[in-house]
Amino acid sequence: MVDAEKQIPLRARISDNMLSLWKYVVMLTRDQHPLSAIVDEILRTRGRLLSATAEFGAEEGLTGAQGLVLTVVAQSAKSSTVPQIGRSLGYTRQAVQRTADSLVESGLIEFVDNPDHKRARLLVLTERGVSVHAAVERRGRAWQARIAEGIDPAALASAAETLRELRTRLEADDSGSALS
Repeated sequence: MVDAEKQIPLRARISDNMLSLWKYVVMLTRDQHPLSAIVDEILRTRGRLLSATAEFGAEEGLTGAQGLVLTVVAQSAKSSTVPQIGRSLGYTRQAVQRTADSLVESGLIEFVDNPDHKRARLLVLTERGVSVHAAVERRGRAWQARIAEGIDPAALASAAETLRELRTRLEADDSGSALS
């Protein structure tokens, strides 16, 4: 099982280092690009979202990482492999593999053969996983309603579309570095 307590401080350090680096880069540039404010808000919001959403699966005994992987498996349009989930979340394959293994041990997901790859098996929810995910989603919807209260739904949809476009561009950027 993944030890969430050991992972969170590392994530926090990584996030803090990324935020510090970003602030340094922003300080060096007098004429800020509009993307600067968005990146700043994303980095600040990310940690708060991880902390807030980690509690959604607590009643079922899920760590934040387990809840996240369970949600990705449940919401994927088609079954995904561990490396695909890792890439989509920005986590290592090894971290997602450990989390997936713990979800298999808990009977929430299972590995099934992948017709496109001999070794990279697909992750799918079990019947119990569907039930647990539904409970986690109910708590998530209540939280979402509370947090988004008073924000125009069209503004939220526009923000999501903008972030999706940025993510798509980042995924397509094969330079491998923000400094290239």
